[in-house]
Amino acid sequence: MSSHVIQVILVPLTSYGVLEFADNLNNYVRDVLAAAGINADTVVWPDVIKPTMKCFNWERVQYHAACVIENIKGVFQLIGLVGKSYIIGVGYLDGFEHGLNFVFGEADPQSRVAVVFTKRLKPEFYGEPINYNLYFERLVKEVIHELGHLLGLKHCLNTRCVMRFSNSIVEVDEKEYSFCENCKAILHSKLMQD
Repeated sequence: MSSHVIQVILVPLTSYGVLEFADNLNNYVRDVLAAAGINADTVVWPDVIKPTMKCFNWERVQYHAACVIENIKGVFQLIGLVGKSYIIGVGYLDGFEHGLNFVFGEADPQSRVAVVFTKRLKPEFYGEPINYNLYFERLVKEVIHELGHLLGLKHCLNTRCVMRFSNSIVEVDEKEYSFCENCKAILHSKLMQD
């Protein structure tokens, strides 16, 4: 395993639904990466960076994922962090990509920038009672999933692996926080090349 440390920056895109979980999320991300043998310096960006309204589709009442990634990229290019750090925007928003009704998140591995939309991770979105623990579990899984893409992983066929593609909240709940052994091996070989 490479001895270098990667930097992961978690960027709040909204204050609600993110900031109250930020410190715990930060710790979980670092711990999950450590369990996979990855040394990570994980930080929460101190400011909320709201996506521009040009990314909002008024007909769908959703944010376009690729546009939000470009927005985040633009902000962090100005301070020279794009391509050096792994940047994940997290917001209590609903996101979509062309051809899909919604996405929980999306990643651009080339720029190392991703986004996670948390509105559909909340149990109350589905008419269920508020459950902060369940919401937090889902949040961790989706952040780790998008980070896995930024680190070069593709979707995994192992239904328990965090890199499984989730087409519904049921599939998010079925997977675990962690990378399967195969994905860990791929991560190690990719990070050794860096």
